[in-house]
Amino acid sequence: MDHWEEWQKVYQHGTIVILPPDEIRNVVNGQRETYDPVTASFCEAHITLTQPLLNPLSDTEWGNIQDMLRRFPAFEIQYGPIKSFLPYPCIWYEIQPADKILALRNALHQTGYFNLSLKHTDDFIPHMSITEGLSGPPVDEELLTILQEQSSQGSFICQDAVHIVPDESFCFGVVKRLPLDGGK
Repeated sequence: MDHWEEWQKVYQHGTIVILPPDEIRNVVNGQRETYDPVTASFCEAHITLTQPLLNPLSDTEWGNIQDMLRRFPAFEIQYGPIKSFLPYPCIWYEIQPADKILALRNALHQTGYFNLSLKHTDDFIPHMSITEGLSGPPVDEELLTILQEQSSQGSFICQDAVHIVPDESFCFGVVKRLPLDGGK
């Protein structure tokens, strides 16, 4: 971890995300690898739920998170169309229903286990990133148009959240699945 950049160090204990099903994740991962391979090398396609954890959690704390998540029913997520935060170099799939993602996020953040001092804690927009401008071609209106033309929209059922943690090379992997009510 000594070789990590400062922004990476806050993720040492991981974060909680939603992973789309393999068939969707494979398509978005391909886009990420083509248009921002550095970002793709850190983490698979995902929908961020929380800010990073402040500390490793005890079994009791994980139990609290699991109990809280089981109060939320599984639900359908729609992804697309493609949008951007240009001139900030992020191109992403819109995620709906935003209110359900934000309700999960807010409930998790209220546990006190997450670093809420980071940017975009309160103005977070649910999304699934393709580019973050760390590598690849210029992230501009031209790339946005290309991605909008080649990308589709769809949906999937969100049955769980996932705790992901980076390894020594800052590559995130799944550590724990956290089912919603009715999830597997």
